[in-house]
Amino acid sequence: MSKPRPDHEPDPAERTPNGSSLTLEARGLRRSFTLGDGSELEVLRGVDLSVGTGEAVSIVGASGTGKSTLLHVLGALDRPTSGELFLGGRTITGRSGRELARLRNQFVGFVFQFHHLLREFTALENVMMPRLIDGSPRAEAEARARELLEAVGLSPRLGHKPWQLSGGEQQRVAVARALANEPVVLLADEPSGNLDARTSEALHDLLFRIREERELSLVLVTHNRELAARADRTLLLTEGVLEPTQISPEEPWSAKTADQPTP
Repeated sequence: MSKPRPDHEPDPAERTPNGSSLTLEARGLRRSFTLGDGSELEVLRGVDLSVGTGEAVSIVGASGTGKSTLLHVLGALDRPTSGELFLGGRTITGRSGRELARLRNQFVGFVFQFHHLLREFTALENVMMPRLIDGSPRAEAEARARELLEAVGLSPRLGHKPWQLSGGEQQRVAVARALANEPVVLLADEPSGNLDARTSEALHDLLFRIREERELSLVLVTHNRELAARADRTLLLTEGVLEPTQISPEEPWSAKTADQPTP
């Protein structure tokens, strides 16, 4: 059963270049950190980003440029120093911690390089967790979790705990968990970074299949050239801002795209 969404009709002006309505928008995001000596390190220096419904955007860049920091800010896991952020048409700027948690749980799904599954719980229980936290009845949460685990091909593994699953299976459970509350945007930070090539390709296929079937917006941070090239748009994070770029799976990394990570 789908949860009711807050009433919101996107402004017709809120559109991406391809004409789709916005699910995620950032305006002038800045993020600074105070170092031990009291100096300021500015990681994000005015990021602008618009992501439309069902659109896939990949973000690339050299290690240490702030890609993960940006994803955490976009997903309301971290607060920007300044700037505006909108999720599902709702402004995030200035919200209390409790309000941020509620909106994050409602609008955003996360998939990280490390699955962060709860070791003592089964695959089914891990996927139920976001729904239970959101106050759904246990029967409804379980039905939703079973549906999602079937969708990612893990029906036979419902009762297995994370340590009983392969790396690829763990990440598929993490994807199912990210979808538990029917988010409007899925944020993935190096989702296949710990997987072998064959398992990585299967996970990439799963992410893009889910994006198409569920009309999810997808924002990927990755060093994987093939994964980045599958997105509708690729953006390079450099010197604290995003710039449009293009990446071909067949071409080597270059200064015009992003630095190739050391193997």
